[in-house]
Amino acid sequence: MVASATSKDAAMEVPTKYCKSCNIWRPPRAHHCRVCDNCVETQDHHCVWLNNCVGRRNYRYFLVFVAPGTLLGLFLFAASLAHLLVWRSREAQGFGASISQWRVPFAMLIYGILVTPYPASLLGYHLFLMARGETTREYLNSHKFLKKDRHRPFTQGSWWKNWAAVLLRPRPPTYLRFSKKYEEGDQRFGERRGRRTAPLTKEMQGGGLGVDAGKAVEMQSVGGKTPAFQGPAMRGTIDRTPRSDGVGDPQILGGVRP
Repeated sequence: MVASATSKDAAMEVPTKYCKSCNIWRPPRAHHCRVCDNCVETQDHHCVWLNNCVGRRNYRYFLVFVAPGTLLGLFLFAASLAHLLVWRSREAQGFGASISQWRVPFAMLIYGILVTPYPASLLGYHLFLMARGETTREYLNSHKFLKKDRHRPFTQGSWWKNWAAVLLRPRPPTYLRFSKKYEEGDQRFGERRGRRTAPLTKEMQGGGLGVDAGKAVEMQSVGGKTPAFQGPAMRGTIDRTPRSDGVGDPQILGGVRP
């Protein structure tokens, strides 16, 4: 792990970690997804509905997916309710009679009530996160610390600037080259695929900088002078002489002689 350059007025250090699964130095805000088995830049979360990670390149498309879903649910609710109320007003009947006459609009009304809150709450939550300049992962991890120790190093200073930074920024290029020919050592098709703890070669230790350079930038051993835990101290020497009844005899297994 390498800490970024900081100044006296910096809020916090932004660490840059080396991923031993992807063999790359992760950019700031990047994390390795266990499901996708890849490092995702500015990872927000892994969406189980999309079966894909939501990150820097597709975050806006995720919002486009959630926002129309919310509007569609609201429209379904409002149109179904209006259908029942308009028929009730025209025919001078009760609301129960309109339900009996128009059961499908009533079913769509119930469906809209049940379905709409989920995408609506998800949209509101991500608008809140965008206003703070944080991702879902950063927001949840910040609550591990006291409120005074929480920092937002990537905020633009105001909610509308944070929204503009996410919604109006150009889409960055992809790192994948699907038309590129296979090269020896491509870990996407090698034996290390799916093994997150596979050992590295000497050339790849330290991010491909060599063994000596890797020792200078990677995390050092935290072992100190204090010896490792050795278990409870013995109160005296244990007498291992077998007893007359055979207990303690190493040739006796489970108390039964062979």
